[in-house]
Amino acid sequence: MISSSGNRRALWIAWSSWALLFLVVGAIIASGTDRTVVPAYRLGALNWLAGRGLYDGTGIGGFVYFPQAAILFIPFAMVSQTAGEVLWRLVNIAVFAAGLKSFACLAGERSGKELFPLMTLAALPLAWDCARNGQATLALAGLMLLGVVDIARTRWLRATLWLAIGLAVKPLVIVLILLIMAVYRPITWRLLLGIAALELSPFLMQYPGYVLQQYSACFQNMTTAAHVSVIAHGWTTPFTALRTIAGIDVPERIQTAIRLLAAGGTLALCFYTRKRHDNVHSAVYIYSLAVLYLMLFSPRTENNTYVMLGPAIAVFLATAFQIEKRTGEVILLAAILLVIVAQRPIERFLAPQAEHVWLSPLMGTCFALYLLFRFFTHQTRNAHGSSIGSAGTQL
Repeated sequence: MISSSGNRRALWIAWSSWALLFLVVGAIIASGTDRTVVPAYRLGALNWLAGRGLYDGTGIGGFVYFPQAAILFIPFAMVSQTAGEVLWRLVNIAVFAAGLKSFACLAGERSGKELFPLMTLAALPLAWDCARNGQATLALAGLMLLGVVDIARTRWLRATLWLAIGLAVKPLVIVLILLIMAVYRPITWRLLLGIAALELSPFLMQYPGYVLQQYSACFQNMTTAAHVSVIAHGWTTPFTALRTIAGIDVPERIQTAIRLLAAGGTLALCFYTRKRHDNVHSAVYIYSLAVLYLMLFSPRTENNTYVMLGPAIAVFLATAFQIEKRTGEVILLAAILLVIVAQRPIERFLAPQAEHVWLSPLMGTCFALYLLFRFFTHQTRNAHGSSIGSAGTQL
């Protein structure tokens, strides 16, 4: 609830910060830079239009998304390369900021606190690299946030739309979709229909034989990518960190077993949060649990992927500071954020010879432990909104 000129000023500064991010990134692109992944999206769109193959089969670089991602990028490929890169970043930043604002409104609505300015301060630094490079992870995180907010408000069709678009943008959203389908039964059939419509949509824009070829190539490319990511260096996962710092090489089959166990644990926690918390708190926890699983157990996590974790840390930080007045938690969460943002120079200082991939998963693990502590110790409200203790507004 905005009731003072101070709140209005803070909101204006927050939105201006996102606008400034776009202007700075746009200026960098216009001046010329090779730090961009957008050419892979552009090539995918042009290959789709020309009926050429989308995938090189290596699973390492190039186009590694569903065919729908190539279709989504077509409007940006129809203009000059520079204009397409700038417009792509505008959409990515705008979707992420809109998702963060919606998430902040959801978390702060009962207290009447405006959390968006502080959440912007916390999340924007993590968004910098993704925005500069043009990675779709920024838009994906925004769509996931919009999806969980609409689920908390039981807007099933809108939530289905956001999550289906997210799946078209990047396959990573499948983790959140599966968790939501398991614990929110009213949306399950809607999501199934939405995904079916998404899978059929490419047939409206290309010949059936070509579309089927691309789906087959996509499956093969992603299978290869998953295997390559497990055995290759450069990915920001706990397994890579163990190999880098301690020289412990976890075999692929054991990694897979650990990922499956972690998936089961994440699902159990999501079921539990639906019983323990109301719709608002459940949505916040389910988003946080989904992105934590992706950060720690997806084989293709990189440092920039941690932009997805930014809103989760930000919402707990803003709540602890503005609503609960828990100074210790604010300091802890701020420290986790600062270390993730500054992980490269810190890693160079602490372990100059090691690959710079170990500090972010360590901070992700710290946040996971903090989240579990809050989950099981803080008094909350149940799923129907009746009080359990005296702290019904706590996350």
